[in-house]
Amino acid sequence: MIVLKATQDKVLAALQSVAGIVERRHTLPILANVLIRKTGGQLQLTTSDLEIQIRTTAELGGDEGNFTTTIGARKLIDILRTMPADQTV
Repeated sequence: MIVLKATQDKVLAALQSVAGIVERRHTLPILANVLIRKTGGQLQLTTSDLEIQIRTTAELGGDEGNFTTTIGARKLIDILRTMPADQTV
């Protein structure tokens, strides 16, 4: 089971910093995704356009558990923007 506990503003800020190279039109669907890797209290987000790769890390606090997954970057940004900044996701 994937468990991620963080405030919306932390996740959105990290996601916006790596989503700049995600293209709306892409030849490979995976390039529209962000790789999310959570290890312990750290969240690592990675995007690529096959020429450039951007990675950032956000501290989540004492949250435990590990997982790795991908999700559509633009869709996740849209979802997070509809939430209040202090809401836990």
